[in-house]
Amino acid sequence: MSADGRWIRPESTRKPVLGDARPGGVALGERDRTATGPGPGHPAADRRRRRSGPPPVAHPARPALRADWLPLVAVLLIQAALSYHLILSNTAFIDEGTYIYAGYQEIAHLRHGNPVADYESFFSGSPLIYPVVVAVADFLGGLNGARLLSLAFMLSATAAVHLATRRLHGSLAAFCAAAAFAALGPTQFLGGLATYDAMALAILAWAGYCAVRLTTGGGYPSLVASGTLLALAGATKYAALLWVPVVAGIAVLAGPRGSLRTWEAWRRGLLVLLAFVVTIGAAALAAGQKSVDGFNHTTLKRNPGHDSYSYVASEAARWVGPLLLVALAGVLVQLVRARRRGGPAWSEFWLALLLLLAGMMAPVNQIRIHTWLSLQKHVDFGAWFSCVVAGLVLARAVLWLKERLHLVAGVVAAALVVGPLAWAGTAQGREMYGEWSNSKEFVAALEPYVVKGEDRYLVENYNVPAYYLREQSNWQQWHDLVSVYRRNPDTGRMQNGVPAIQAGIQAHEWKVVVLDFTQTGAIDKEIQPTLKAAGYRVVTVVTSGKHGRYTVYVAPGYDKKPR
Repeated sequence: MSADGRWIRPESTRKPVLGDARPGGVALGERDRTATGPGPGHPAADRRRRRSGPPPVAHPARPALRADWLPLVAVLLIQAALSYHLILSNTAFIDEGTYIYAGYQEIAHLRHGNPVADYESFFSGSPLIYPVVVAVADFLGGLNGARLLSLAFMLSATAAVHLATRRLHGSLAAFCAAAAFAALGPTQFLGGLATYDAMALAILAWAGYCAVRLTTGGGYPSLVASGTLLALAGATKYAALLWVPVVAGIAVLAGPRGSLRTWEAWRRGLLVLLAFVVTIGAAALAAGQKSVDGFNHTTLKRNPGHDSYSYVASEAARWVGPLLLVALAGVLVQLVRARRRGGPAWSEFWLALLLLLAGMMAPVNQIRIHTWLSLQKHVDFGAWFSCVVAGLVLARAVLWLKERLHLVAGVVAAALVVGPLAWAGTAQGREMYGEWSNSKEFVAALEPYVVKGEDRYLVENYNVPAYYLREQSNWQQWHDLVSVYRRNPDTGRMQNGVPAIQAGIQAHEWKVVVLDFTQTGAIDKEIQPTLKAAGYRVVTVVTSGKHGRYTVYVAPGYDKKPR
């Protein structure tokens, strides 16, 4: 249904930004063109009368490219500029280093059979999808190239929300939805971060668009595409599976035949789920038991954290709370219309309510497991769906003010909603991007002591230096302080944790040890006396940015390596 309350044909993706079709099914401008044709008695008119077959059906006129697409292009350019500014502002985040480094290993394993770590056992997504793709991007363009890939994914997600909303509610609502999504801080942040999230969100967004297309004129290709893309999004990042029911619900409720009461509508949703189940089942069988165990460990049976309900809820409210309030207003508007008009308007209300709930799913899920971890990324998945409702209510507000006051009043009202979202989102994006320290000085200080071979390095959060120094080291040389295992050469018994670290230090097995007293601060304090007693010396203390202070120890007799 359009922003002014009319159902739209599948061809309504060609609807002008503010144009209306004239009564009688003739598009704006169509009557004027037909009125200038040949009149009765003209030979051309006689030939038309003699033609057999059904009369031609008038279609809405195709709008000019400028009217329909230039507003979206403007949104994409602004979004790209905001995320690109972040891309250039910091060195690799630990997750970026982990995924890119893992991708290089997976490629080497696929090409040459090189040994590779069991990433599938602890990654929250398949190590054969995003890590491989981002490693190729890093090979071609370095870290900035990998981040630009994420920016491309997020721009495509914005285009998808525009196209989906345009099919449901017209071009004005589509522009408002795209602007609201691009304005969010998490959207800008993910556009500059080389992690699973941007790719998974983009694939999920296009799965949602295909579900909308299925209900507004699409056929089996849209159905299969929606289910398959859902499976790909879930395999890319397991957390994306949370929104599978939402996409299936869109297939049931959206479009002129959306309904909770007809078998045809439920059949669409069930077929989307069937395509998803078949695809994800085949992928699980191909991936093997380790990947299934990794999914259970990282997602399905994840250990709860220690963050309070109020803290998780307040952080989610900071990032997407204003958007959800606008979407809630849209749901209330739809409820009023449904009570007045009845019939198909109820399906539109239930669809709006579903999309609002989709925006709340990530915060509710992470409140359930008491963790703030990655919430700033996960909320953007649900926000994509809620932006459809936000775009609808903003478009209706613009048209209502246009009729009663002036178009400028409507535009100003929409700007007063989207503008503050963008202002706050830009500040939030910078804040998120400054949460980790710049590692340039730390990597430069560590580089002279790292060489490919048998030497082992014990480094807290080693993924970033391992990524930057991958050309002069092997992945087997790096270890963190969280899960260290060692076999005692005298007794043959396995040691783990702090005793294993201390025994390795006493035997000078770790050639370089780096402590920063952050995530494993308690372990750092326990092993520091052991380092001194074993003769390790401090070669440098590096301060990087606001958060990083690294103390670099080297074993007795170990020094810088010649290049």
